[in-house]
Amino acid sequence: MGHDVAPDEQILPPPPTYKANGVTVEEHLGARVPLDAKFRTQDGTHVTLGEVLAGELPTILTFNYSDCPMLCSLQLNGLTAAMPKAAELAAPPVGAEKPDKLAFQLGKQYRVVTISLEPKETLEKLQKMKQKYLDRLPEAQRAAARTGWTFLVPDVPGDDAAIRRVAETVGFAYTYIPERAEWAHPAAFVFLSTTGVVTRYVYGIDIDPVVMRESIFKAGLAEPTSAVGFMHRCYEYDPNANNYSHAGVMALRIAAVSCLVLLLAGLGTLHVIRRNGRRDASDSHDHNPRPDSPGEVS
Repeated sequence: MGHDVAPDEQILPPPPTYKANGVTVEEHLGARVPLDAKFRTQDGTHVTLGEVLAGELPTILTFNYSDCPMLCSLQLNGLTAAMPKAAELAAPPVGAEKPDKLAFQLGKQYRVVTISLEPKETLEKLQKMKQKYLDRLPEAQRAAARTGWTFLVPDVPGDDAAIRRVAETVGFAYTYIPERAEWAHPAAFVFLSTTGVVTRYVYGIDIDPVVMRESIFKAGLAEPTSAVGFMHRCYEYDPNANNYSHAGVMALRIAAVSCLVLLLAGLGTLHVIRRNGRRDASDSHDHNPRPDSPGEVS
């Protein structure tokens, strides 16, 4: 027979407003980003994405925002940690025509474009965000990195149409979670050729410098390459995140009840043993009367 569960013991389902179950990446190798999409740079300059990508440098495209509670920082920290290593002279990636050592330095051999997922992102926050990650690079690399890394917000504040156009083109799904006032999104580095064509996806918060060098090299050749890495989503965006506390409380309660049952069982067993001991002692006395008991033969 079933019994009612107390409200505070129920493991609640995700709220009906939760829409982040589909936050993932659908790979669109060969897709060209919308070059006419309009943005503003961190300095407030009105540009099209095509103007930002103009030139002969392949691009690493990321989607982040300044108030992201965790995932964006981890991802961009991972990227800036790999940059100095990728900038060192090393053996060329597989497929290079010349055996000469190559270096891949931000602003010289490739660029980075970070599109803010927050359509209301202020330029002040964007500038601080850019400076934060430039400061993580060796001082000798910062000047080139400053021109090689562009942060973008919508051309019209609050209008997310351009962000969504680019994200949908490369298959990057994200959504807003009103209950948390946060954007749910995966961590992915999207590599683009010099003409804005998607050549590779690298997932995760860390990027191997060897993989980074190879991906930049292949993007420069406009050569599609298989994705690598493991896709991360911030734990705060997990659809069951609100359930963990309830599950934890229930687990603790179950453990406590189990311990209590074991304790009572142990005490009960001890009680039975002691009672049987007293009974055996009593029986022993009955069958062995004292020497001075009446009727005993001397």
